[in-house]
Formats: sequence, C-alpha cells, structure tokens
Amino acid sequence: MADKGTKTESAGKRDSGKSSWQERKLEKVVRDDIDIISRKTRDQSDFISMLNTHDNVLYQLRMNMGRNRNLTFDKAQEFIERSLRIKEEINLLNAEMCQLMNWDYRPPRGFTNPLAAAEHGKKTKGATDFPDGDLDRANTNSA
Repeated sequence: MADKGTKTESAGKRDSGKSSWQERKLEKVVRDDIDIISRKTRDQSDFISMLNTHDNVLYQLRMNMGRNRNLTFDKAQEFIERSLRIKEEINLLNAEMCQLMNWDYRPPRGFTNPLAAAEHGKKTKGATDFPDGDLDRANTNSA
C-alpha cells in the first residue's frame, strides 16, 4: 500500500520547466499586447473566443495580402471594411440595450454613442468619424 502522505506531497510539485495555467496567464498579463476581459455570461466567452481568432486572422490577412494570389488587396479591404461595420453594429447594439434599460451608454474610446448623435443631431465632443478610433487620421484630415 502506498503512503498517502507521500502521494499528497508529490502531487503539489511540478516537473521543472512546467508551469500551471494560472502562472502562464500571470506571465501574459504583463505583456503590452494583452488585455484582460471579464466575462459574466457564456455569450461573452463566445465573443472572446471569436475575437481572439479574428485578431489572429486579421493580422495574418494584413501581413499576407498581395503575397498570396487568392488574397488580393481588394478582397483584404473588403474583409477589413466588414470588420469595421461589425464593430459599429456591436456599438449600436450596446447603445440600444442601454437605452431600453434607461442606462447612460458610454461607448469605448474611439466610438460615439450612435443614438445620442441621432437624438441631438450632432456628434459627441472629441469623437471621430473613424470607427477604429484612429485620431491621427482624424487630425490629418481636419487640418
């Protein structure tokens, strides 16, 4: 029969070079290309998974357009524009849900509240027309 005390002690130890998933996550947190997203619903977990994939695919699309015959600049531009439209749709969806619950909607940096712009007939101070929040492009065009 095995000694239970020995089994418990060895179970808590890790082989050298291996780290737990918590340790790997903590190592990633300090990187400047990592953001933390809290999730309260299963829907959010789905969005996080899709966004991680989208981030990787969009990066590869931009890096490989023009190098692959199937991936023309026009097709890449079409995908990027669709991605921007989807972000605007999510922004609108969030604004509509907040309005229904009588909450003030504060859109993320670089976006405006689409319902406030429609109600007031003007845009929020400091907001840009660029859905990706590219303020340099906004400043260049306004000059």
